[in-house]
Amino acid sequence: MVFPRGTEEAGGEHAVQSNVTAFAARDGNAGFDRTVEQICNKLKKVKKDYWDQKRDLGRSGSGRPKTSPHYDLLDSVLGDRPTSGFGSTVNSLSLESIVLDETMNVRSSSDAVKSHTTENGWSSAFKRRVRSVAHKRKADSDTTKEFLSAMTDCHRQWLEMEQEQRREEWEREAQLRREEMQQELALRREEAEREETLRREEMEARSKDSELLTSCLMQIAKIISKDPAAL
Repeated sequence: MVFPRGTEEAGGEHAVQSNVTAFAARDGNAGFDRTVEQICNKLKKVKKDYWDQKRDLGRSGSGRPKTSPHYDLLDSVLGDRPTSGFGSTVNSLSLESIVLDETMNVRSSSDAVKSHTTENGWSSAFKRRVRSVAHKRKADSDTTKEFLSAMTDCHRQWLEMEQEQRREEWEREAQLRREEMQQELALRREEAEREETLRREEMEARSKDSELLTSCLMQIAKIISKDPAAL
């Protein structure tokens, strides 16, 4: 992709600002939310990393491995140019390549895969990252389903255990009520038997008293009948 060049003839910061603004607009249309300030700060950081690494390579020799993924690209643009002047260093194509690559590195959701397409298609590395993210999400989804299934089983077992405990508690309470009723009936029966025994003993005592009185009266009557003068 190529940025509008209408303002680059003016030179300086105005041209770079226009290019970055145009890139931010295209970036937003592609589904990436980046402000102009964020893009400029990112480019400044990438540029600083390049010069720091170039300085380190100059001190330790060219055999030292490069750590920046954009070193070769920036070296082709900045290698023979002075370090001053942000607007006179990085052209539009370099801006797009660096920021787009960094944007792809941090954009790992499936929404970006659906909404963003490029004119040249996806790179194989990015497709592998997308497949890796999709596989991880599928694994996370399977793990979540297993977790929910386990939680459902645990909840069901807990409900069954709670119902069993309630049923046992109801049975214990019913057994206690039956035992209390049986004890109460036994007490009432014993009390009724005691009362019946007392009444029978009382009646027997009265009967004995009556018999004794009758016997005494009969003896008195016999005595009188034999000797009326005994009175």
